[in-house]
Amino acid sequence: MLRPKTGALVDGGNFISRWWHVSAIAVVTACMAAAPAVSRADIIEPFESAAHPFWTVDEVRAGAFKQAIDNAHGEGTGAMNLEVLGGRFPGGYENSILNFFLTPRPHIGTTIAFGKTDEFYFGVTWDARLIGNTFFETSFGGAAHDGPLHELDIASYGCQVNFRESASLGLALSPDWRLMGTVDHMSNAGLCGNNRGLTNAGVRLGIKF
Repeated sequence: MLRPKTGALVDGGNFISRWWHVSAIAVVTACMAAAPAVSRADIIEPFESAAHPFWTVDEVRAGAFKQAIDNAHGEGTGAMNLEVLGGRFPGGYENSILNFFLTPRPHIGTTIAFGKTDEFYFGVTWDARLIGNTFFETSFGGAAHDGPLHELDIASYGCQVNFRESASLGLALSPDWRLMGTVDHMSNAGLCGNNRGLTNAGVRLGIKF
């Protein structure tokens, strides 16, 4: 269905965008509620080495994604994901909440969709230990893309650079190898005329250095 004036698709993209932002707030709130009861080592380690400076390469990831799992019109294909993460930002704060939120890892990455919308993204990643060798990750940043901006009959993304969020559940296979399932979402939060949004999901394997 098309909006008569703007041509923006209204088949659920704005709802998905809002859902992602509400989910991100919920995750942050849950982490803040839990943080005072645990130390940094409890919620971050043992999956990370704190020895790597944030400007160095700490981990490289590669994986296969299904692009546009939200059925964005004109999209939908297999995709390849590559990502590089740096070490942690320096921390050591006495307040466990500050220590968690101010010591993420920077990342850059790309999702190549082989003829559909490709993304080059950047931002920061937080991770938290769950049970045993399992962990949860969430990230926030921006994404530049080569997809449509204001087309009438296909998914369009309004801005050339949009917001990007992701969430992952993972398993540390060893001190150096990680396996994770990831969902990511790109949208502009309504800042541009079109805001269909693009959601991908897949599996990635990471190796730490």
